[in-house]
Amino acid sequence: MKRFSCPVCRNRTHFRNTQCLACGAQLAFDPATRAMVERGDRAACANRDLIACNWLAPQDGALCVCCADTKVIPDLSVPGNLERWTVVETAKRRLYDTLNALHLPRISPSGKALRFCFMGDEIAPDGSVVHKVMTGHMEGEITLNIAEADDDEREARRVAMGEPLRTLLGHLRHEVGHYYWEVLVREAGREAECARIFGDARQDYAAALQRHYTEGPPADWREAFISEYATAHPWEDWAETWAHLLHIIDGLDTARHYGLDPSGMGFDDAHDLPDIDTLMAAWVPLSTAMNAMNRSMGHNDFYPFAPSPAVTRKMGYMLQLIRDAAPLGVEAPEQSRHHGTKVG
Repeated sequence: MKRFSCPVCRNRTHFRNTQCLACGAQLAFDPATRAMVERGDRAACANRDLIACNWLAPQDGALCVCCADTKVIPDLSVPGNLERWTVVETAKRRLYDTLNALHLPRISPSGKALRFCFMGDEIAPDGSVVHKVMTGHMEGEITLNIAEADDDEREARRVAMGEPLRTLLGHLRHEVGHYYWEVLVREAGREAECARIFGDARQDYAAALQRHYTEGPPADWREAFISEYATAHPWEDWAETWAHLLHIIDGLDTARHYGLDPSGMGFDDAHDLPDIDTLMAAWVPLSTAMNAMNRSMGHNDFYPFAPSPAVTRKMGYMLQLIRDAAPLGVEAPEQSRHHGTKVG
């Protein structure tokens, strides 16, 4: 993530700011140029006042390109849902900035658009769960249970599932990974090629998940996978590896712009996609130092993972596919928005 400054007074500002805290100028983020600008008479996202979206919109009264891709928003009559939706969309804007920087398409060659449904569990008057929303991806549509926006709920799930790291942005990066498997692999005719690296994705997905939850990962999973869940099925291996690739790219980009350079990074912008060996040569000392810093403050590790050479090769393959897809980058059309608690 780049560093930003107020275009009026040059005071430091941040990616999600709608106002400069120094001079009071109204700010907006231009996703086309990835720059902070003075709002002035520019068209702001229709969600600016509702959920503090600071992105510019194509025209007055319209949603920005990020908010427009949300097909379903949570039931705002439920206490706390407006705040949860705000947190989710804030994370999604960070994701979209990365997708834009990598020139990744949000419409596939076949016309499959990336879209989101943010919903909460349906609760009966007695407090029992009538319908539980499961986070997942299907045909370009990503559903996310907005309970993940609550820190206490997300941490409880992390502990219950034995995960070393569980973040809202990580969820979004994982789920869009499934979409980009469809775009970069299936629609590009590269399934056989990808299978040689990630395994045959034609194996029964439901059966593979059941086997994973019943038997757990193989004892030597760290040699070839980034996480235990990645061992469940090639699709999950791809999505988990994809999320970590975005972690690394965005993490290195942020470090570079903030002058944190423990390895002498040989690049100015990680989104320009240096080769994977160059990225990892920068990432390993940075993440090691950040882990030590977190421990010195009494926190868990910043990055509690150790990508093996096999995982690194997988990420290198993904980098090549991203490079190959860059000319396809187009913006998705504005999606309709409605309230609801179920996928339509």
